[in-house]
Amino acid sequence: MTDARHVVTHRICTEFKLFPDIGMKPLDVSSLDGREASLARAIDHAVHRRWISLTTLIGHASNRIVHKLDAPVGATLLVATAQLMLLDRIPDHAVINCAVDWVRRNGHPRATGFVNAVLRNITRLRSEIIDEGVAGDAHHFLRSDGSAWVLNEPVFKDSVDYQTGFSRKSWKRLVHEFGENIAVKIAVGSIAEAPIIITVPEGERLPEEVAPHEDARFGVVPQGVDLASLFFEHPMLRAQDPTSGSSLDLVKDTHPQRILDVCAGRGTKTKQLRGLFPDAMIGATEPNDVRRAFLEEIATGLDITVYAPGLDGPNEPFDLVVVDAPCSNSGVFSRRPEARYRYDKKHIDSLIELQREILQDARSVMQNKGYLLYATCSIDLAENTSQLEWLVHHQRLELVSEKTTFPSGHPGSEPTKWHDGGFVALLKAR
Repeated sequence: MTDARHVVTHRICTEFKLFPDIGMKPLDVSSLDGREASLARAIDHAVHRRWISLTTLIGHASNRIVHKLDAPVGATLLVATAQLMLLDRIPDHAVINCAVDWVRRNGHPRATGFVNAVLRNITRLRSEIIDEGVAGDAHHFLRSDGSAWVLNEPVFKDSVDYQTGFSRKSWKRLVHEFGENIAVKIAVGSIAEAPIIITVPEGERLPEEVAPHEDARFGVVPQGVDLASLFFEHPMLRAQDPTSGSSLDLVKDTHPQRILDVCAGRGTKTKQLRGLFPDAMIGATEPNDVRRAFLEEIATGLDITVYAPGLDGPNEPFDLVVVDAPCSNSGVFSRRPEARYRYDKKHIDSLIELQREILQDARSVMQNKGYLLYATCSIDLAENTSQLEWLVHHQRLELVSEKTTFPSGHPGSEPTKWHDGGFVALLKAR
């Protein structure tokens, strides 16, 4: 029988031994009705956001090394524990019975007793839900709204890392980069649910059903508003955070005639560039096939030239090149929770090399005295200011201006004051 828990457990089972190298593709709920599909998405979302916190709790309750469990058993425990700790409206007995039944039906009848015992241990570990959890309190299982389950035993006795869902290597880098106090603030912010923030082209008004953001150019979509209908009725809307949206403020006075948007993704900044420079020639590149296909869909309406990999072009230089580079996403952990699992030296070093390859290619198509706008969703110095030094000393560019923004959100914070973290710099060819 196919239901929400079956669909999610099957997916987690395929990812279990791959962690932390898991994807965040949308869950396939095509086999489920509306209510079951919503439940499946909620469970899947909870597991992926809090994987390490959940496995820490499972390890404590089972006295086992969780990643060494058979994948079906580990996946079943993850899916059930996410419901017990993060989804309040589901009765404990329903969660446990469904978990035991799934293990039995999927070829692991000998594990039913183990699964049942571990989950009942977890329910006994829980004491009560309090309104405000404390980072660093070993008895608190933190939740995205700021509340916490009080635990009867010190499950998170070692550090804030597992309590907020960071790997040990990621936490070590976070503390090294920013110090303990700021690292804790970033880590706690990472478990908050980021609001959906939208904006409209300059001169347009936000829809009435959208709550105004403290930055008047943006608005927050309240819970319960149907996104598909909102974007259908208001096609000029862009989903964009103020930090990302304001990065192009640095180029407003450059008056470019030819613009290249590198790594344009689905075209969020490309649309913004067209609004800022209606008469400019704008080209865009995107190496990912899926994102490039989306970019090509909007290109005709925006009068954008999309350059496919391996084909000739562009053949003429540009006086503004925008590089929104692949990065660690350390400024947007709340939106990209999987980034917490890979925020370590090995991955950062690999990203730095990739960023420099992209920037070197971008430099090669810059017009004499042209501009380069470099942006990331990272707050890591190695990806930002260190790259600026490399551009200045090795790519014959001079720095015009730069800005680093730290993320503002935390569990329970006001959505209309939320903004992501990120970095942007404008440089000019010498």
